[in-house]
Amino acid sequence: MKSYLFIFLFFVSMTTVMGQSYRNRGSYNRIGVQAKLLFSSIETSDFQTDGKEGFQGGFTTRGRFYNDWGIVYGIDFINANVSVQGAGASQAIENQIDYGIIGAQFNLLLSYNIIGQNLAIDFGPSLLVNGKMKLKDDNQGNTRIAGYTTLTGSDLQEISTINPFAVLALTGGFENVRLTVQYQYGLTNILNGLNKQELELIDSEARDFKGTASFISAGVVFYL
Repeated sequence: MKSYLFIFLFFVSMTTVMGQSYRNRGSYNRIGVQAKLLFSSIETSDFQTDGKEGFQGGFTTRGRFYNDWGIVYGIDFINANVSVQGAGASQAIENQIDYGIIGAQFNLLLSYNIIGQNLAIDFGPSLLVNGKMKLKDDNQGNTRIAGYTTLTGSDLQEISTINPFAVLALTGGFENVRLTVQYQYGLTNILNGLNKQELELIDSEARDFKGTASFISAGVVFYL
């Protein structure tokens, strides 16, 4: 968490300096604060997962560099939530094992203004640096994962900690406030970290995990 705080403070400082530099040259460049409702999911055939609501918020800068083209870059803190189906006779919600993923996400997007400064489409890469997929309730640590004999909830926490995404977003509104909707698709195997835990020694079927994370978010951006 200390490393996240250092990165956050460094990025805010650099964003402020760059923003002031652009303004001094007379270019359109705005620093903003954003807050979004986040829906996250992990698509995998290794166990049954369900998407959950979370939160995404941080700082962003939007600048124009040529005609209707611009650059959007920023940092967000992400609190993502997913659930994994535990073993049981039914698929009832009480059999779900809940996890939380906390991380910092950096993005650098190209932006095209469809209608002046009022509507834009943004696209490009982002990089999520996250902690483990942590159990929400430690009491669920011994709950067996559906489809496995001895694999439990506590065994699925050490996911990959560096995950790139492809981002597509639509942002519209006014100069000082905009609404935004964003879709992110993971480009790597977010469950690859599990393959390094030798889980096959716990359950012979627990090997070669593959999963793709995706985020859908919607929220508001206030420009300073």
